[in-house]
Amino acid sequence: MQENTRHQARQDEWADGVLAWMGSQEEVARALRDALRRSPSQREETLARMADALRGAAQGLTIPGCAAAAGVPERTLREWLDIDASFAGALRAAHALAEAHGLRPGAAPTPAALHLILNAIRKGATGPAAAGLVGISIRGFNRLRAEAPPVAALIAAAQRARTAHASAGRRRRRLGTPSGRPEYRIVQLDDPILSPSAEGSGESPARPD
Repeated sequence: MQENTRHQARQDEWADGVLAWMGSQEEVARALRDALRRSPSQREETLARMADALRGAAQGLTIPGCAAAAGVPERTLREWLDIDASFAGALRAAHALAEAHGLRPGAAPTPAALHLILNAIRKGATGPAAAGLVGISIRGFNRLRAEAPPVAALIAAAQRARTAHASAGRRRRRLGTPSGRPEYRIVQLDDPILSPSAEGSGESPARPD
């Protein structure tokens, strides 16, 4: 019994460390931006988020999963697909690449899918809702948690991290950035990135399902 308790404590410590590392990546990006003493332009921010969506697609994520990986609402991602032919084509190609290598939504979870699930839980989503972003059913989510104790520990750590994440967000809103500027957020696409094939054509490119 005592050995089991020690093992669980070590596993919880490991899982908390993984979640802390995930959160630190956001802090690193913020610190690098502040080091440049400027906020990113909307174009830079949008391109970075498009790249995150493409990475998710290449790893088998659904459209909702790609949007979550990019940190934008699904509606925003679909707007990008409508107005930018290059991005729409790249996302189709990324999904085709994933399917060619057997990475399909709802199949065996990948590290990218688990990362997305944990991040969504850490930011307030329920476990089943987070799993749904990568095409995993409630039953599949519960089975994954039951059959893989390290995954269960990570999910529990993500749930514990919710409060810390919310508190950090409130603290940043009170203090602002070191330079005194408010943080940059995408709130609307008022300066869309249009590829040459979409701009001026008056036509919206076909988008992936």
